[in-house]
Amino acid sequence: VSVKAGELVKLVLAQESRGSDKLIPLPNPTALKALRRGHVILMDDGRAAFKVESASESEAILRALTDALITSRKTIVIQGSGLDLPAITDREVNAIKFAVENGFDYIGLSYVRGEEDISMLRGILLSLGAEQTSIIAKIETPVAVRRLKEIVAAADVVLVARGDLGMHFPLEEVPELQRKIIRLCVECGKPVIVATQLLGSMIESPVPTRSEVVDVVSALMDGVDVLMLTGETAIGRYPVEAVKWLSKIIERYEPTIKPPKREVKPENHIGDRFAAGIVSLAESLNAVIAVYTRSGRTAERIASFKPTCRVISASPNEKTLRKLALIRGIETLRVSAQSYEEGLDELEVKIRSSRDIPENSTVILTYGMRGEPVHIVKIIQLRKAED
Repeated sequence: VSVKAGELVKLVLAQESRGSDKLIPLPNPTALKALRRGHVILMDDGRAAFKVESASESEAILRALTDALITSRKTIVIQGSGLDLPAITDREVNAIKFAVENGFDYIGLSYVRGEEDISMLRGILLSLGAEQTSIIAKIETPVAVRRLKEIVAAADVVLVARGDLGMHFPLEEVPELQRKIIRLCVECGKPVIVATQLLGSMIESPVPTRSEVVDVVSALMDGVDVLMLTGETAIGRYPVEAVKWLSKIIERYEPTIKPPKREVKPENHIGDRFAAGIVSLAESLNAVIAVYTRSGRTAERIASFKPTCRVISASPNEKTLRKLALIRGIETLRVSAQSYEEGLDELEVKIRSSRDIPENSTVILTYGMRGEPVHIVKIIQLRKAED
C-alpha cells in the first residue's frame, strides 16, 4: 500500500479484507480495538507514521504523517502505549508444534513481558518432548527493558530487537539500551544477538556505508555472539552480497578484538566456576581447550567467559553441534562415542591427528557431567610421532 503524507488510509481486520489501495489489513483484533483517536502509529521500524482520526472495533481511519510504502508482515507500534497482548496465542502454539515437528533448534519469543512468558513457552516445549529446544527472548518493548534481569535469567538466548526498540524509545537512547542489554548478557553468561539495520543500506546498495561497518565492529567489541541480518536478506536486492560483507567484516576484526570479560562470582554455579578456571588455565598456558559435551552446556559455560584461546567442542549429538554454532568462539567437531570417558578419548585421538593444531601445542581436554559435580581435566602436548 503506497501513501503520501496527508492521505487517509483504513486499517481493517485481515480476516475481512486483503491489502489494497488505501486499505491495510491487521491480523490482530486486540490491537485494532486498542486504537483511540489521536494515537500515533508507527510501522516498518518507524519509517511510516500515521495519526488515528477515528477508530472502532472493526476499523480505524488513519492520516499518513509521512510518505510510505507499507508491505506485509510489518510491526505496528502505538507510540507511547503498550498493548497487553498475550505472548503466546493459539496461533503461536501451532507454530511451536510445527517447529518441534521439524526439529528446530531455537524458537524466538516476541513481545516478552517477563519470566512468566518464557516459563509458559518452556512448559509447552516440555509437553511436546522438546526440552532441548532453546528459547530466544526478543527485547523490544519498555516492559521487557524494565524486567530485563529476570528475562535474561530465564531465557537461553537474548535478542536485541533494535528496530522495535527504536519505535518505543527515542532513537538517541537505542545505543545505550543495546549496550545495557549486551552487558547484562555477558555478565550472566547468556548468548546475545543484535538485529535490525546492521547493513540496512544494502537493501538497495551492493556495498554498505562506512557507518554501518563501524556499527558492526562496535557490536563485536561489546561482546555479541550473533549479528543478524533481517531486511537485507528478506527483501533486499543484494542478499548474498550482504551476507558476504557481514562475514568479511567479522572475519577481519573478530580475531583481534578482546570482548568484555565475564567475571566469576562466588554465587555462580559450580559449572561456571569450573569453566572460568579452565579458561584461566588455558590462557596462562596459551593452550587450546577441547571439551566433550552431550548437551553443550559445558562448552557454553566455557565460551561465556570469552576466552582468547581456541575452544573446540565435540559431541555425538548433531542438534548440540548445531546449537553451539550460534555461540561466539566455539568450533565444533563430531564424535561417535556416547560416554564421557570414551568421548574424551576419541576427542584426544582426533586432536592428535589434526593438521589444524600446530605441533608442540598444549591442549586442555575436559568434560563436565550433566547434573553431577564431576569435572575432568587432562593436559596434553602435541608431539611428533617419533617423540
